[in-house]
Amino acid sequence: MSVFLSLGQKIRDFRLKKAMTQIELAKGLCTPSMISQIESDRARPSYKILHALAERLGVPLEHLLKDVNLDLEYTSKHKLVTGLVRSKEYRSAIPLLQELLQNPHHRISNSDLHLELACCHLEIGNTEDAITHLDVVFEQATVRQDHDLLATCFFQLGRAYQQKRENAIAMFHTKRALDEVYKATTIDPVLHAKILIQLASIYEQSGKVAEAINFYDQALLLNQGKLEERGLTFLRLAEAHHRQGDYSKADEFASKALTLLEEQSHVDQQQEWKHRLLLLKSKQGDWKRYTADLLQIAEQYERTSQQEQAGVVIADIAMIHLENDSLDESCIFAEKAKMLLSHHHSAMGIVHRVLAAVSFARQDATKGQKHLDNSFAILEQHGKLAELEEITMFMCHHLSDTGNDEEAFLRFKQFYRFMRKSLDERGIAL
Repeated sequence: MSVFLSLGQKIRDFRLKKAMTQIELAKGLCTPSMISQIESDRARPSYKILHALAERLGVPLEHLLKDVNLDLEYTSKHKLVTGLVRSKEYRSAIPLLQELLQNPHHRISNSDLHLELACCHLEIGNTEDAITHLDVVFEQATVRQDHDLLATCFFQLGRAYQQKRENAIAMFHTKRALDEVYKATTIDPVLHAKILIQLASIYEQSGKVAEAINFYDQALLLNQGKLEERGLTFLRLAEAHHRQGDYSKADEFASKALTLLEEQSHVDQQQEWKHRLLLLKSKQGDWKRYTADLLQIAEQYERTSQQEQAGVVIADIAMIHLENDSLDESCIFAEKAKMLLSHHHSAMGIVHRVLAAVSFARQDATKGQKHLDNSFAILEQHGKLAELEEITMFMCHHLSDTGNDEEAFLRFKQFYRFMRKSLDERGIAL
């Protein structure tokens, strides 16, 4: 039979294992007296204190809360969950939400708990679990004819199916979310904008860029004053216009995104935005300047031990060098990215693409073909259709140039079959 410790007992056990005194644990966080009260379960730590204690004890917050009898009032427990979600500690929030859901003796809405659980599951990639909870929310909201809740539920269902790359179903649910927003007594502009952006994203993934741009434009009108949302929408518009070949518009929106980026205080968000913006601008001229800026971002990721993020940026730098006929440098950066990325990371498709081109240029056809095959397999695994088309064309041209026309034809047929299957699954008609 399992023995469940109280939160205070668990903190005390971890402290003693670290050979720390209460004074040492409390330093800079709270008073030693507060630690004593927490360990004896006479005081409940706030989320901020709890997170700091876990960090100081060298224990993931999820482990600190695991198998703990949290003898808290339900409202206090729900406040703790809210703090965990805000800090993106979704795995730690899920068991607490499940515990609240299983106990009917509280006034917290059952629908809200299912919705919060669904959102947490979506954040960590548990799509099927999220859909299960959203189905419950849908039933309850339909009975009550709660248009606000239905709009949120359909929006999250759209998000779930978009994660599953089932664009037709994602589109269906997201359009239903938009319908429910318009039925509500008071339209929530934040939710309205999120739905429009999700619709735009689905249209863009389906190859309908003009429709995507229309929805992004509508979302911008609703995101007045919300710098992060406006900046991200400007960035998406820049990328969409670039896909359409409207480089003037792409540059205009990229510049607007960059202006808002400088006002964004979240460092990780800044880095991600800047990476995407510089990649976009490098295709429009002065690529050496932008690759130097990208290299700074990669170095910043490496300094903060974010190796895979650094690898993604360096893979992009390698590709930019290749596109500008700088073969030696493209090879150097591709090899560095290869050391930072896991073997099956989607960016490894770019790495092998670069190394294939370099190998062929150096008359090493055997190595070049091996890299092409690796690139194709990785890009196929991650459903990267645009990149797959590019590498298939490269592969077919190479095979044709070397007299292997039949092999080139078979490779193209292989790609065509995969593309048709993938597009059918996403609800995209050719």
